[in-house]
Amino acid sequence: MTTTAQRVSSGAQPQIRKRFRLNRWDSPWLNPKFLIGLSMVLFVMLLGPIGQLFWDTRLALPASSPLNLPPPWAPGYTSETDKPVVQQVETVRPRATATPAVESAATAPAVSRSITGGNPFARTPAAEQAQPAATPARGSLTGGNPFATPRATESAAAPAAEQAQQPRQAVGAAAYARFGTPTWAHPLGTESSGRDMLAVLLVGAPRSLRIGLIAASIGMAIGVLLGFTAGYLGGWVDSVIRTISDAVIVIPALAVLIVIGAYVRVLQIENMALLLALFAWPGPTRLIRAQVLSMRERGYVQMARISGASSFHIMFLEMMPNMLPYIAASFTGNVSAAILAATGLEVLGLGPTRIPTLGMTIYYAISAAAILRGMWWWWGVPIVALVIVFSGLFLMTVGLDEIANPRLRGRKVTA
Repeated sequence: MTTTAQRVSSGAQPQIRKRFRLNRWDSPWLNPKFLIGLSMVLFVMLLGPIGQLFWDTRLALPASSPLNLPPPWAPGYTSETDKPVVQQVETVRPRATATPAVESAATAPAVSRSITGGNPFARTPAAEQAQPAATPARGSLTGGNPFATPRATESAAAPAAEQAQQPRQAVGAAAYARFGTPTWAHPLGTESSGRDMLAVLLVGAPRSLRIGLIAASIGMAIGVLLGFTAGYLGGWVDSVIRTISDAVIVIPALAVLIVIGAYVRVLQIENMALLLALFAWPGPTRLIRAQVLSMRERGYVQMARISGASSFHIMFLEMMPNMLPYIAASFTGNVSAAILAATGLEVLGLGPTRIPTLGMTIYYAISAAAILRGMWWWWGVPIVALVIVFSGLFLMTVGLDEIANPRLRGRKVTA
């Protein structure tokens, strides 16, 4: 009996297996999505200060590199020193050559002993000798009968002339034949202004992210101040702030920014961030006001009010720490919106023209018809950088939502 009971009791106990967990301290801030998104954003942010240690960022200036070089790893190129495949094919492809009589007639210099240069309509002896071999002379002054059957010499010379004049069509990787030979000195290629695309990426990506961070920080600061004031104080203060924010949030921000950007002649990164911050505060104001309205009736707020704490102390020292995940999620969303608005203005040509950014790089690519010319590395590199930035900010927003709301964390219940 004892052995049977021991077996039953040992079988009833679950076997505990040790598994590696990233969040072994059970901290909500160790969210995988949040950490992955934060690492992607930090990678783009640190491209400038760390990249300039390994690459010369002065190559982002115009006329600092050769023009229109594709990346050396692009299809159609085998190595750095080899010629493009198309050029190798063109060298072995037979070329159509003219007859010796035509070449001698074309290359024979015309000698004139007249002081005035002679009669331009007179025929030279070399041309008269080469005339029967090149094109048979017609006896009619008007050019002859157009319906007459051509002679054998004319029919034989016509295909050769057409073959000599017909341009050869590129095959396979011939799209790169009109560009220069690539080199590993420019691993991402160059564009029509002589800028190295890797240097443009190292300089432009952090600056585009900087515009979004400045605009979102200013808009978030204004939104936090107005949202806490309207939600906690209430009354006529709440009515005024709510009315102003509702009126500003319905204004088409992009249209207004286009008009303002068209009148600003010299636009810097800071000026552009301030323009974007003008329309970045109504959203956070409404969000924070709604959260404060639900939190001001809680017990710890009532106890702080009874104990004689000031309104500033209750709003920013008692209530605000509990709202940090919501504020952080709203901040990342504002950064994405600010970068998207800045990129839209720059693609239209209303950005800082003297400072390389991702949006201005796309604008120059569109202006130079890079898509029609097949220069995919010119517009593809900034688009990939923008995708990385937006993906990282999206993952941060989702992770912060899970941090703020425990129901979204998806805990697994084990039996």
